[in-house]
Amino acid sequence: MNRFGLGLAALGLATACAQTDPTFDTKTAERPAREHQIVQINDASLMPSTARVKAGGTVTFANDSGSGLMAVVHFPSGIKGKLTCKEPLRPDWQYVADGIESIPMKSDAEDVVFPCALQPGTYPFEARMFGNLADMDNPQYQIRGTIVVE
Repeated sequence: MNRFGLGLAALGLATACAQTDPTFDTKTAERPAREHQIVQINDASLMPSTARVKAGGTVTFANDSGSGLMAVVHFPSGIKGKLTCKEPLRPDWQYVADGIESIPMKSDAEDVVFPCALQPGTYPFEARMFGNLADMDNPQYQIRGTIVVE
């Protein structure tokens, strides 16, 4: 009888736990748009991989590589017409043949702020990670992410 009572109690506890709300999953749950957003570039991952920002807000990219890799953020050419600023992008960004690109960021030492606000829309980007400047065109990791401006 004692075993039956313990088994029934365990079954009741398991049922109660199964009915609780799931925890917030930071990798898949949609986050609300923020005025200012930070995208952390880690070894082979971005956090968040989809950054939501309010129109007129700012996006900062921070290299948090634990293995000492450098990082460059690259946006494809379609973004050129979506920038709200027309002044030069320097010193932290530059126009390249196929889009715009950040300066190389050292691990745990630098971050770059996107040069100006973007028009509402969805903007894919790529974080390229490499060991030294000589390897910049042959990155160890190419991590894709998205900026959503609402």
